[in-house]
Amino acid sequence: MLNVDVDRAIETCLDAHALRTHLQPLLAARGTIEAVRIAKAHRSASRRRDPHPLVALYEVDLRDRQSASHTLRCYGKVCRAGVEAHAALAAASGAMALPALALLLWAWPDDAGLPQLAGLLAPDAARPFWGEPARAVDIVRYEPECRATVRYTGARGDALYAKTFSDDRGAAIHARFAWFWERSHQDARAPLVARPLQYAAAGRTLWQESACGTPLADWIARGASGAWVLPLAHAIATVHAAPHHLAGPATQDTAHWLLEAARRRQKIARALPPLAGRADATLAAIDQSAASLPPYAPVTIHGDFHVDQAWFDGERIVLFDFDEFALGDPMQDLAAFLVRLPGEELLQPLANPWVAAYAQIAPQHFCGVRLAWHLAVQQLLRASRAFIFQLPGWQEELERRLAGAQALALQAQEECAA
Repeated sequence: MLNVDVDRAIETCLDAHALRTHLQPLLAARGTIEAVRIAKAHRSASRRRDPHPLVALYEVDLRDRQSASHTLRCYGKVCRAGVEAHAALAAASGAMALPALALLLWAWPDDAGLPQLAGLLAPDAARPFWGEPARAVDIVRYEPECRATVRYTGARGDALYAKTFSDDRGAAIHARFAWFWERSHQDARAPLVARPLQYAAAGRTLWQESACGTPLADWIARGASGAWVLPLAHAIATVHAAPHHLAGPATQDTAHWLLEAARRRQKIARALPPLAGRADATLAAIDQSAASLPPYAPVTIHGDFHVDQAWFDGERIVLFDFDEFALGDPMQDLAAFLVRLPGEELLQPLANPWVAAYAQIAPQHFCGVRLAWHLAVQQLLRASRAFIFQLPGWQEELERRLAGAQALALQAQEECAA
């Protein structure tokens, strides 16, 4: 077995120029590499919980012997114990091994967790719904060995979407969309959703029509704040009023977030040791204020609510991505949305018109103290994500987010003590 320096291997796998040299011998049969791009990266600092400290998506531009250019999409996993420890997986899934970097590489669309993906990328996959093959097929979201979203474009420009998973979670997601589809026809203030068509259990795939509207982020960027505020407040209030069975067994209570905050503090300390003291102080304030939080009645929450999950269509909001529904504190959804709003002043959330609108619509769920606490937790999560997803300038982003999390945690601590 090679004695691989895993940290150095990770850095090489995150350096497109350096990686190109290592990949050329591995891909020589496919052509000469002209460029390598890192489309996405997920990095883990946990040595105990994750045997793969880096998973990355690559786009490799190749030129074959006939001077024809093409792009190879692939994903790779760095293995802490070396590729030899995963020889069985590599043999069964067709992975290419690069022992010098402890890297396993899969060429698109091979995926050990999504064997149905290749079939979904065929234009004929749309035939059961349209009676004809798609004119174009595009991948719009892909998480290796977990899930993917495929878009089909028809001859008339219409679109169809397939969301496929490595497990059976699509059945519950389909049920959620079906409930909201019916609700949208009963309540003019409820959010709209893309029409659910079918859940195919054999292929673990959810099929939906396309939705109409304009991304909410575009409205916010134009400064059109007044029109969408009340509809968005009604939309998330409808989620919080949804039947508990739609949330499934997942629970995200205070104990869950305390544990998650401790994990994120550990990630930050490993990623940037000089910030460990600030991370400790932030976690301490979150811990101390948790015991004084006012109680709440758990409701169905979106679980991943942010500006990119909503469109605006006329006078109604269109909601997307019901993958992360859970039972929890409704203030979590509000906090998760606020921390990803561009330019938002998080230390004064009650001044936000959307927050004020929600407080009027759902006063039984609203609590400013719990909102302040969840804002601190969510900002801490955002700080660690800068490292996890290796965002450009992640060190500076992590430090900025952590400073914000500390200020919010101290504010929450003061409000809980008042």
